[in-house]
Amino acid sequence: MTRAALLIAAAMAAAATITGCLGGGSERVGGERPTETRVLTMLNPFTSPGELTDFADEVARLSNGELRIRIVPAGHASRPDFEAATIRDLLHGRADLAMAASRAWDEFGVRSLRALHAPLLIDNYSLQERVLESDLVNQMLAELQPLGLEGIGILPGAIRHPLGLRHRLVAPDDFKGLTVGVHQSRVADAVMRTLGARPVRLPAEVPTVEGLDGVEHLVAAIYSDGLDIEGSHLMTNVDLWPRPLVLVAGATSYGRLTAEQRRILRTAAANVMPKALAAVRNAEAEASGNICRRGGATFDAATSSELWVLRQALEPVFRDLERDPGTRAAIDAIERLKEEVAEPPAGLPGCERAAEAPTAVATAIDGVWSMDTDREAARPEYYEENWGRWTYVFDRGRFAITQENDRACTWGYGTFTVDGNQMSWTFTDGGGIAPTGAKNKPGEFVVFGFSVYRDTLTVTPIKGEISPHNFRAKPWRRLSDTPSRRFFSKRCPPPAAALPG
Repeated sequence: MTRAALLIAAAMAAAATITGCLGGGSERVGGERPTETRVLTMLNPFTSPGELTDFADEVARLSNGELRIRIVPAGHASRPDFEAATIRDLLHGRADLAMAASRAWDEFGVRSLRALHAPLLIDNYSLQERVLESDLVNQMLAELQPLGLEGIGILPGAIRHPLGLRHRLVAPDDFKGLTVGVHQSRVADAVMRTLGARPVRLPAEVPTVEGLDGVEHLVAAIYSDGLDIEGSHLMTNVDLWPRPLVLVAGATSYGRLTAEQRRILRTAAANVMPKALAAVRNAEAEASGNICRRGGATFDAATSSELWVLRQALEPVFRDLERDPGTRAAIDAIERLKEEVAEPPAGLPGCERAAEAPTAVATAIDGVWSMDTDREAARPEYYEENWGRWTYVFDRGRFAITQENDRACTWGYGTFTVDGNQMSWTFTDGGGIAPTGAKNKPGEFVVFGFSVYRDTLTVTPIKGEISPHNFRAKPWRRLSDTPSRRFFSKRCPPPAAALPG
């Protein structure tokens, strides 16, 4: 998916212009001392700023708006070396800050970070949290200084699973002779070669699985990129490694910051860890459910003995990693923490595909509704597809929507059920003009509470369910009691099959 970097420093004075990486200030009326706002540009190897917006918001909060982060895409997402290219940009002074996953730093001689993605070592989120809260982080980040970089912190990342496109991938023999897509990581390359597979490095976005027999990937990306093709097998408890996100600063830019500003950056990274971890787990659970409902992939779990055999087969990878004393010490420390945490490998939710049929009877929400929102409703990612004029049509168990602004125009449709004051939607498809790719996809499932008073419908979140804010940012107003296509956007109407008749 393509994303735009849309984080705006909202509290900056309207007349201020950023002409460099480290910005200036604005004058106050009445001869008061001007307050300087310093803006740091941060390179993101991915096109979506979502994983960094909480960090940027926390920096602004801690500094009372005097230190801000401007997130920009590095522009290398279509390349297999997208993270290494981002790091090189930072080394060349293109920005003040950057983010790159721990897997990419081996390319620059940073060894101890490899322990974070040693195969099958960090295999649950509780352990990852303990590791990233430990003294190991400072020791790892210290290795960045010889490069001319300063480590700010490490944020948690989603655990990656193998997806076999034709059969399950757990036994060493399952991998032999296969071509497996990986993201830039010498460790991932070594794992696949040790198992007899041929690793192929993929760009940040994977538009097709052509030529591949499997991939190692985040569950959320498997869903969003549509890799769960018919006949594929998702290994639910084969937790290969997480994707921790390393936040770094260029030495020159870091040197221009005050001691307090440096402290704010590090504190912000530590403060957002719980929220980042919750977001990762929620996204994984949501994507798992969507993959299940889409119906192409089989969910397979490995037995404990199968996991043991796989770990033994990967012993050569550990021996190679542990040749470096720093990496060996980090692996030993993680193994001690693993014994303390004492949790089994994280498993994805089960998959039960008993889909509910449309009600085919009238409901309290049947008719046409509308909502108008501005760009703030699309926080934190600010996707263009998540704000504007919304039109909702509900008709006895079927629904369709359109969303429109001057930059995006999307449609989606599916089935819905109503149970008391709660409604559940299951998307059948989505499309339209989606500049950042954030359109609804088959299998997405959302649940809302609602109340109707005269011609106003108020939509609320349901605890423990997925209730996206963009659909409920404001109350809806009734346009018609009779379901009709004539109210949809003329630029991007849903297909005729969305509401037949």
